[in-house]
Amino acid sequence: MAQHVGLCADAPLGCPCRGDAKIHQERSRELSEARASGSEAVECPECGEATTAVSIATWGNCRACRTAHSRSTHPLRW
Repeated sequence: MAQHVGLCADAPLGCPCRGDAKIHQERSRELSEARASGSEAVECPECGEATTAVSIATWGNCRACRTAHSRSTHPLRW
């Protein structure tokens, strides 16, 4: 984990720790468990479509929901 507060190596994966070791360990455990489940399909909490456990653990929803959200919040980027 990075030594600077707010900088985490897993920040691109959605790690909310901002330098807090306890939060980082919990988040790392969640991601490890999701990766251990492999490509086992789980249900997206927003749309109900099948997605991977890593996607849910990392972003909280499936790729289609993330794309739809991105298009609605940043329409000029599309």
